[in-house]
Amino acid sequence: MLLGISPVRISFAGGGTDMPEYYEKHGGIVITSAINHFTYVIVNKRRDKKLQIFSPDFESHYVAEKINQLPAKKGTELPISIIKFLNYKKGMNLILSSDVPPRSGLGSSSSLAVNLVNVISHLKGSKISKTEIADLSHNVARNILKWPLGKQDEYIASFGGFKKIEFKKDNVTVSTIRTSEKTIKELEKNLLLFFVGSRNSSSILTNHINKIKNNDSKTMESLSNVVDLAHDTYDSIRKSNLTGFGELLHKGWESKKKFANNVSNPKIDKIYKNALNSGALGGKLTGAGGGGHLLLYCEQSKQSKVIKKMENFKLKQVKFSFFNDGAKILNLYDYTGTK
Repeated sequence: MLLGISPVRISFAGGGTDMPEYYEKHGGIVITSAINHFTYVIVNKRRDKKLQIFSPDFESHYVAEKINQLPAKKGTELPISIIKFLNYKKGMNLILSSDVPPRSGLGSSSSLAVNLVNVISHLKGSKISKTEIADLSHNVARNILKWPLGKQDEYIASFGGFKKIEFKKDNVTVSTIRTSEKTIKELEKNLLLFFVGSRNSSSILTNHINKIKNNDSKTMESLSNVVDLAHDTYDSIRKSNLTGFGELLHKGWESKKKFANNVSNPKIDKIYKNALNSGALGGKLTGAGGGGHLLLYCEQSKQSKVIKKMENFKLKQVKFSFFNDGAKILNLYDYTGTK
């Protein structure tokens, strides 16, 4: 029995520039970190060639059937598509779960895709690099399932850590951000995360992609500004300028709201304004926007007031830490002594 785990992420700057429609012409950059919330894939091999899938988060279950007879349906379309794409034909029971709810803006779908590619490749005995895992995962989601996704989530789930990821037409470069451990720990303590509510990001992202394809001047100007802000964010972390980091987080959010319709709404704007008035220096919605999680930069001395204000809006705080590892596989037999 195997357990695959893969982290979700928080993206700080550059979101939107990881869309192929943008970076293949202009180049993209994101500043992002894996966090200690995960997707899980539990695999138990079967003696027949049937596949059974349980997906509690989507309340979905496939009764054991031959793999080639299984259509993709909501909640299990990702594992079915990946298993077929990797041409894995042996029987197994799969249980899929996550620490975060679906459509939470933390990249859980991409984390799960990376998890599945890593696990299925392992079952096949294939040695595959972190880059290959990320690219295969993105290919299935974007080109087979036609999900309107950028590329950063698969890369951070595969590599883990606190990273600068640069996108070009022919390659992706993943770099660890070099700064002091003290700076990273202080940054971690100064960040607050609140769950706003699930949202469907597809329409937001589709609108965003269409505006890039149409070379919409407002969108392209905003994305160019976001690239500059991502470079500035990288520099602020390198120089341990965390006040500057918080201010850039705010500037990035203001630019992101210009990408496409429905990135924000009056309710979210009101919540964010109250967070700033209560002591937060900057913030943003994680993921495409429209809901998900609200990330705030706030010095520790002011956090109690901000947390209380967010509680008044019925928002639940989600505690987290940065996580240095990417997707990995544990053999549960090693922990039970069973052979």
